[in-house]
Amino acid sequence: MNPRDISHRTALIIGSHEIEVADVADYLVSNGWQDPVIVTSPDDALALLEARTTPFALVVVMIAGSDPVAAAIMRICKDEGCPVVVVDGARATVRAGQAVALSRPFTDTDLDQALRSLGLLPC
Repeated sequence: MNPRDISHRTALIIGSHEIEVADVADYLVSNGWQDPVIVTSPDDALALLEARTTPFALVVVMIAGSDPVAAAIMRICKDEGCPVVVVDGARATVRAGQAVALSRPFTDTDLDQALRSLGLLPC
């Protein structure tokens, strides 16, 4: 399955800030996505990504980039061609067409722009 196939839009959200995770999950569902898979532990997220046979249509990473597991998560997403929104650090494109970084605090408009740049929302 092509991870950008909008008929199978399942997202993975990795983060431990309950309110922030709930806000992103609500945002995705309100934009037509299936209920996202939510994982609070980077290690659990890595295990899920390694075991999953079908890539997620989107991974939202809300863990510190300095976490040693973050690099492995990003590598798997890159290898699978899975779009990623990284919520940590400066607002910049990490990898054109595949990963976008957002800084905190962010708004729904910021998420709209990030998903548009990843080709996951219409322009």
